Amino acid sequence: MTNLNLVYHSIKYRGISSMLSILLTAFGLALAILITQFSNHFQNRLLADGKNIDVVVGAKGSPLQLILSSVYHVDIPTGNIPFKSVESIIKHPQVKSFIPLALGDNWKGFRIVGTSYKYLDNYKAELKEGRLWKNDFEVIAGSSVNISIDEEFSGAHGLFEGGNIHDDTKYKVVGILKKTGTVLDRLILTSVNSVLALHDHEGIEDFDKINEQHIHDDSYKHKEHHDTHKHEKHYDDIHIQEKGHDIHNHEENLESHEHEKYIDSKEYTNIKNKHTNPTKSEITAILIQTKSPIANINLPRQINKESILQAANPAFEMSRLIILLGLGSKSFALLSGIIILIAVLSIFSGLAGTLENRVGDLTILRAIGYSKERVFKLIALEGFLIVSIGIFIGIILGFSIFVFCAENLNILRTSQANITITPELFIIIISVLFAGLIASFLPAYKSTKINVANQLSKNV
Repeated sequence: MTNLNLVYHSIKYRGISSMLSILLTAFGLALAILITQFSNHFQNRLLADGKNIDVVVGAKGSPLQLILSSVYHVDIPTGNIPFKSVESIIKHPQVKSFIPLALGDNWKGFRIVGTSYKYLDNYKAELKEGRLWKNDFEVIAGSSVNISIDEEFSGAHGLFEGGNIHDDTKYKVVGILKKTGTVLDRLILTSVNSVLALHDHEGIEDFDKINEQHIHDDSYKHKEHHDTHKHEKHYDDIHIQEKGHDIHNHEENLESHEHEKYIDSKEYTNIKNKHTNPTKSEITAILIQTKSPIANINLPRQINKESILQAANPAFEMSRLIILLGLGSKSFALLSGIIILIAVLSIFSGLAGTLENRVGDLTILRAIGYSKERVFKLIALEGFLIVSIGIFIGIILGFSIFVFCAENLNILRTSQANITITPELFIIIISVLFAGLIASFLPAYKSTKINVANQLSKNV
């Protein structure tokens, strides 16, 4: 009989004890895998989504809520702010660039974000097909938004699915972004003035002149459809569109030939009547990139002290959140380690505890010619198989639970959680395997010390 057959029958004979060791190993490893996957996803998204954003300015309220809603788009904004109140801030000498955000609506749970081309530039986004928006109510969609070029839709009020639909106005999809691995993948982007006009607010005049961060269209155009002449023409169109987008010339633009291609006469009449007496323009937040690390600290203090607005430092607020989550993560990691330790001790006790009962069998094996080395291998192989089966089940269980959570938990689904294979994962698996082998080597070594002559004389 081969070594593997002997080990199989030994494990089968000790079925309950062996199964307990396997399950403990599996549960401990699964928990460790879940902790590393959640931690890696959280940290990767923090870095990717918070790129080049040093200060966020918005309405008074919770600083963390402001960051989560404006940078990561996983919470509700603290409110809106008058654009006039931030004009002096964005002209501050320590402000390198800024990105406006106007929120309020969604389509099937995907947020419709009024912003500028600088938002695309910040994440180095490129168009997969189509073009950038030029006119109001034209949008480009992130790679995870299930929508097609030239499709028209109406936004729903609120940032989560299920709000009242704005039936009187339709957006038109003119571009689809390539996957960026950032928050842009799950957003629908349009001009700020589109969102303002839909909610009966004045447009923002000379927006790009204030920002002074014009972006070339060739950064986003698909390389296969690019030529110099088209790029120059499109870049000029962008300047004309952005510089002239206020609520007054918006009504003129609605009557232009460009808008007639996308908005029928009924929609135009509704929009025109709706915005006869628009209120002052309000936006949700401003994302600021500063010129120095010192400004990251001083600028929020100055804004919070001298204005009715709130300024928050994303790095500081997320560090606080990581500390809070880190306490929970460390607790789970400690629990995982305890379970794995119990599994290792279970393997050890299972092998060592039954060794006394198996002395007679091992003595007979030695008597018929099995060497000490082979007996050692038999016991060690048994422990190796138990821990290996536990690791295999633990890997499947851990990844399956993570995939289930990623598909069913809203915060993971919207942030596009995916399985990531990291060196840390291999270290955990190897550590568990090594611990299991150590636990099996001790009983295996003890089995080689059996005195064959004494044991045979006892059995006579």
